Amino acid sequence: MTKNSGELKILVIEDNPGDFMLIEDYLSEEHHALEIQRAENFKIAKTILQKTSDFDTVLLDLSLPDINNTELLVKDILAFSNGTPVVVLTGYTNKDYGVKTLSWGVSDYLLKDEINASILSKSIHYSMERRKVQHQLYESEEKYRTLFDSSPLPMWVLDRNTLEFLSVNQAAINLYEYTREEFMQMSVRDLWADDEARIEETVEENFHDFFTLKVRHYTKSKNLLYIDVQSNPILFGGREARVTQAHNITEKLKAEEKLRHSQERFKALVQDGSDLISIIDQNFHYAYVSPSVKNILGVDPEKIEGRNVFDFIHREDRDKIEGKIQYLGSRKSYQLPSYRYKDGKGEWRWFETIISDLRDDPAVKGLIANSRDITKAKVQEQQLRESLERYDIVAKATSDLITDFDVKKNEFQYSNAIYDIFGYSQEELETSKEWWQDRIHPEDKPRVIEAAKGIYERGQKILGIEYRFKCANGEYKYILDRSYVITDATGKPSRIIGSMQDITERRKYINAIERSNERLREIAWTQSHVVRAPLARIMGLIELLKNQRNNLDNIEEIIDNILNSSEELDKVIRKITIKTEEEF
Repeated sequence: MTKNSGELKILVIEDNPGDFMLIEDYLSEEHHALEIQRAENFKIAKTILQKTSDFDTVLLDLSLPDINNTELLVKDILAFSNGTPVVVLTGYTNKDYGVKTLSWGVSDYLLKDEINASILSKSIHYSMERRKVQHQLYESEEKYRTLFDSSPLPMWVLDRNTLEFLSVNQAAINLYEYTREEFMQMSVRDLWADDEARIEETVEENFHDFFTLKVRHYTKSKNLLYIDVQSNPILFGGREARVTQAHNITEKLKAEEKLRHSQERFKALVQDGSDLISIIDQNFHYAYVSPSVKNILGVDPEKIEGRNVFDFIHREDRDKIEGKIQYLGSRKSYQLPSYRYKDGKGEWRWFETIISDLRDDPAVKGLIANSRDITKAKVQEQQLRESLERYDIVAKATSDLITDFDVKKNEFQYSNAIYDIFGYSQEELETSKEWWQDRIHPEDKPRVIEAAKGIYERGQKILGIEYRFKCANGEYKYILDRSYVITDATGKPSRIIGSMQDITERRKYINAIERSNERLREIAWTQSHVVRAPLARIMGLIELLKNQRNNLDNIEEIIDNILNSSEELDKVIRKITIKTEEEF
C-alpha cells in the first residue's frame, strides 16, 4: 500500500549482500520514493517484524543461514508479517516446490535468475493489490456475516440443488427451536407443513432467479408458522446456493384475521344490527346514520343525515331529552329516557338511546347515539299495566284471596285479602311453596299434593280443590282453591294464578245439615223398627180383646201387657223428641 508520503516500504530478508544490492537497484529503478530495510537472517527478520509489520511487502530469501526448514521459515514469516504480502525469492527452479510455497500463503514465487526491475515491481504491486482486494473481500464477508448473524429476521443459506442447510443465523435457531447442529443435518423440506408440490415447482422455476413465496412451516415442537420467504441465488464456498430470509407473518395474519372478524362484527352491529347507530355533531345534526335505519324506520340514511335530531322527536318528549343532554359535559355516557321518534311513514316509534360523548376523539368529533326500537316493549308494558289495574280492581272488589305463584322462582304473590282471611302480618308471611304447604291441614295435605301433580306431570290447566288452611291464630279455615296454569314456550308450567275463597261458614252449614240428616235417618229407623214393635203388640192385644172378649180368662194380664207396651212406646217417642230438640 502506498503511504501518504508516496514511499514504498520494503523489508528484504536476504543473507547475500550481492543479491540484496541487486534487489535494491531493481526497486530504485521503478520507484523514486523507496524505503528499504534488510534482515540478514531469520532471527533479525523476526525481531524487526515483532516490532512493526508496517511494510508494504516482504521479500523473503528461502536460503537463510540460521534456519533449514523452509516450510517453518515461510509460515513463521507469514505469521509475523501480520497480513503483509510475502514474495518468496529463491534459486530453486522446481516449480512444484514454488506451487507448494504458494499453498502456504505467500503472495508470489520468483526465481532470482529470472528477476528484473519490471518483474519485481509488478510482483510487488500485484501482491499489494491482491492484499487490498483480499482485505476488501474479507471486510465484505465480515459485514455479510455480521448482517447475516445479527439479523432479527431468520436467515439461512441452502444448497441450491439439494436444499440442505449450509448456514443458519441465530434468529432462525430461536424461531424454529432447532440447534445449529440439527439444522446442518436437515433440508428446508423438513420445515414444510404442506403444499410441497407448489414449493418445489417455484424453486425449480426460479433456480437462477430471486423469488418470494408464502409458505407454512412447522417448528421443532410442531407449532405452525406462516412464513413470507424471500430467496436469492448466490455462490457460497464455491457451491450453488440460495440465501433466504424468512419473515414470520403468523402474528400479522392473526391480527388481520381479528381485524376481519372485527369488521364483520362491526358490519353486523352497525349495518345489519337491530340498533340504530348515529353520530351527532355539536349542533345536534346527524353527521352519520347507520344503514340499519332502513330496517328500523323504513327510511334511507341520506334522508336523515344533515337534519336536526329534534325534528324527529315528539314535541311532548323534547323538553325531557334536552334536559338530559345537558349532563353530557360532565359524563362520558348517558342513557336517555324513552321517547317517541317519527319513522318513515310519519308514525311514532318508541326509542331508547345511550349517548356517548366522543367530541374530543378526532376520529368521531361528535356524540355517538345507540338507539333501540322499544315500541313492542312499550305496548306490552301498557297492556301489562292495564292488566295489573284490572287485577287490582278485581282483587279489591272480591273478598277472595288472589295468588300468583312463579314456578321457576318458587315465589308467591298475594292480594291483601290474605291478611283479612288468615290474619297473618307482613312479618309472618312468607312466599315459598313450602311455607304454603306446611299450613295445609295434615289430613288434607296428601290429597292436595296428589292433585297438584296433575299440573306438573299431566299438563292439567285448571285445578279446583277444597282443603283446610291454618290461620295465624292456629285455627283452620276451609278454602276453595281454584287455579289456572300459565305455561312457557316448552309447555311447562311457569305461573299458577289462583283464587282462594273462604268457605268456612258454608262448610259448617253443610256439616250441620249432614248431621241433621244423619239424625233424621236415625229417627226414621227408630220409627220403622223400635216404635213399630210396641205399637204392633198393642194393636194385637186390642184386636184380641175385641174379638175374644167373652172367652178370655186372663183379661187383666192382657190389659197389663197393653199398658206396658204403651209405656214402652211413650219412652221411644220421648227419646225421639229429645234427639230432635238436641239437633234443632
